[in-house]
Amino acid sequence: MNLCILSGKVINEIDFKFVYNPLKKSLSQKHISIVPILLQLENNQKIWLKAYNEMADFIYQKVNQGQYILVEGRVKADYIEVDYCKII
Repeated sequence: MNLCILSGKVINEIDFKFVYNPLKKSLSQKHISIVPILLQLENNQKIWLKAYNEMADFIYQKVNQGQYILVEGRVKADYIEVDYCKII
């Protein structure tokens, strides 16, 4: 099972990135939006998070630098992929 639940303070400016991959056959897979987030935990450890597509859009619209968030996601090689986010 690969599940990670974290809460902390967003310490970077939320930046919406957009990737286009013309090699994908499906139109929905050709466009990917990404929001990278640097989260500072209670023990001052910093962890990179990445949100994709609909979750990236939600975070870009609702989350600001300095806010505390709760995220649920999956551990990847060098970041956490966000599946759920709540402002706390």
